[in-house]
Amino acid sequence: MTLEKEAMHVGVRFYRVDGVEMVLVPLMAEAARFTRSAGDGYFLVALMGEPGTAYPLDLGHPGSFEPEYLLAKFKLDRRGYSYSPEELAAALRQVAGDLANERVD
Repeated sequence: MTLEKEAMHVGVRFYRVDGVEMVLVPLMAEAARFTRSAGDGYFLVALMGEPGTAYPLDLGHPGSFEPEYLLAKFKLDRRGYSYSPEELAAALRQVAGDLANERVD
């Protein structure tokens, strides 16, 4: 058994948008060998209080905000989660706007 580890300090972000609570962890290019999605714009998005709901998203790509896509990737239809795909899509659009503003400063 081989254990591999990559440690880095990243800016984890916590957001609450109209009741949707999430944590965003940036997926750095240095971690690309551990993930299929890493680099500029990609974040591991985890929904707070919703077990098993985390997925890497490119928040710079409009396709990441499609409710049908989010429904499948976050498995939001299992057990009646508290967030609808439409609510999550709207929240992610606001978060993406905030991230875009960070890059301007």
